[in-house]
Amino acid sequence: MNKKQRIFYLDFIRVIAILLVIFIHVSAIDTMKNVGTGQWQVIKISNYLAHISVPIFFMISGSLLLSSKKTTSLKYTWKQRIPRVVIPFVLWSIISPIVVGIYAHSLSTKNVLNVVKTILYQPTSPTLWFMYPLIGIYILSPAIKTFVQNATTEMLIYVTGIWLITCSLLPSIAVMLPKSWNHILELSPIANFFLVGGFTGYFILGYLLTRLKVEKINNWILFLIFLISGLFGNFISEIVPKVFDPNNGYYVTSIFIPIMSIAAFILLQKLGSSIKNTLIVKTFEFLSPLVFGIYLIHNLLILYVEPWFMEHVSFHGLTATFLRYLTIIVLSTLIIWILNLIPGINYLLTGNSLKKNKQK
Repeated sequence: MNKKQRIFYLDFIRVIAILLVIFIHVSAIDTMKNVGTGQWQVIKISNYLAHISVPIFFMISGSLLLSSKKTTSLKYTWKQRIPRVVIPFVLWSIISPIVVGIYAHSLSTKNVLNVVKTILYQPTSPTLWFMYPLIGIYILSPAIKTFVQNATTEMLIYVTGIWLITCSLLPSIAVMLPKSWNHILELSPIANFFLVGGFTGYFILGYLLTRLKVEKINNWILFLIFLISGLFGNFISEIVPKVFDPNNGYYVTSIFIPIMSIAAFILLQKLGSSIKNTLIVKTFEFLSPLVFGIYLIHNLLILYVEPWFMEHVSFHGLTATFLRYLTIIVLSTLIIWILNLIPGINYLLTGNSLKKNKQK
């Protein structure tokens, strides 16, 4: 797999991931309506399968950052990489309560300040939770890079294996046990056994998958692993609702999501590497630099688009869901593309510059 292919398949996976993120948030309201119907089942399962998107974003970051020699440079990390995610995050954390205030007809400087002053403690918009672990991983990336560049593949498998067992497998089994047994598999915090915790595991996993010879894995096996894990995970989430941690911990603590994410990442990696069509390549290369900005803005657009559809569109169900979904994709992409063309604003709100965007 040559360098050009590697760069493209990461662009390809990144765009697919943002499309899945948008679907999660657009379809969220439909997972709570018409419960038990056939259309509800389709949306519910599709929504669950789309949860591979967040892990995949962390895996992409791991694949890129941990493969780059620049990552060990503290100067480069703090002058180039961290500002590109922190500055847009802070500005959108201010913009979000302003937009919500306008929507709710309760905009005031006091209300906005009350929300913004908690920025270190909690996100000012629900979807911005993703930025907290991402920034943390960016800060830790030089140390993690130092480890992985000196680690054998066997050692990386060992570390990610510890992560999967302690952070994902054991918590998943624990929530399915009878109430009187639900603490039997919990590890004491005093033991401090979580050597690789949270989303850091996905970060290292993304790098590991670039070192393994995944091309030899049968695509149908990968697809079946993805589908069976997704269907079973969705079933478990219905009968054991607490699997879905309100703080988004289920991306790690539900073993089905890491399994789905690994299978999907490899499948998309292989698919992206096989694409040769010039138009498709150029389309994904155009969209890829816009993904971060699309992530930051899409939920604010849902705030306005969703009630408009509910009020003005007569049909419902899957058709309405996908129409809203396509509307949010188009609006988000168009707005961020325009912002990306404005010098200064593009960096502040999307982390990009007018120079040719490169994967870093």
